[in-house]
Amino acid sequence: MPQLYQMNLLTIIEVGKDGVFLEGDDEGDIHLVDAPDTLQEGEEIEVFIYRNTSDNVVATVAPAYVKVGECANLEVVSAGDNGAFLDWGLPKDLFLPHKEQAYYVDEGDYCVVHVYLDKKGRPAASSLLYHHLDEYQGDLEEGQQVDLLIADESDLGFKAVINHEQLGLIYHSELSQPLQLGTKMKGWIKEIRDDGKINININALDTDTRDELEAQILAQLKQENGRIDISDKSPPEEIFAAFKVSKKNFKRAIGSLYKQRLIKIDPKFIALV
Repeated sequence: MPQLYQMNLLTIIEVGKDGVFLEGDDEGDIHLVDAPDTLQEGEEIEVFIYRNTSDNVVATVAPAYVKVGECANLEVVSAGDNGAFLDWGLPKDLFLPHKEQAYYVDEGDYCVVHVYLDKKGRPAASSLLYHHLDEYQGDLEEGQQVDLLIADESDLGFKAVINHEQLGLIYHSELSQPLQLGTKMKGWIKEIRDDGKINININALDTDTRDELEAQILAQLKQENGRIDISDKSPPEEIFAAFKVSKKNFKRAIGSLYKQRLIKIDPKFIALV
């Protein structure tokens, strides 16, 4: 049975003048609202399933910015007494109830939210992340690489969503500059505290990540005609803005590329050899 507000692999059962329809089991035939012209009956296609403004179950090949059960940084398109509506890439905007707002939002703002199904099975958003996410260890292990979404800032540091499921803390003392709320990045589980809460490090650099950073630097150099005006003497904030890594890790990566004779390093720039 297709899962609402998720990506689904469905079979095309009709291609005709009334449009393209997919096999929806208990949901019946599902209309593919933005079907490409090249589709044929019997094909399987990956689509996002949702209820439209008429409450009909439909499909789209252009997925929403976020699925139910995930977190994302979304723009507020309108706000009122009962709550706000967020742009999540579908014709029907996502409701952020007033009772689920960690802080007041207005049109044009962005906020990090968790998307869930309310008691009536309708998708809704919450910026009260601790209502929906675990702040404790779970299955995480120290040293594990994770996906992060920077969600909030406190006196201690930045709160980050870990793998859409948990919340952890990046201390101010470990950063070369403040992080931007809504930023996605890689991180590592630095410590599981005695109380089970999670401390995160974004400066660790294992072998796979170092190789990935080196490849990213080389790709950027090729895109910029062989030269980037950032070097090992550049301010940490410039390096972070360009590559989302610390100056220390950037220096390690370009040092490795230099030893491989792939780049040359000047105090003001790096360039392909």
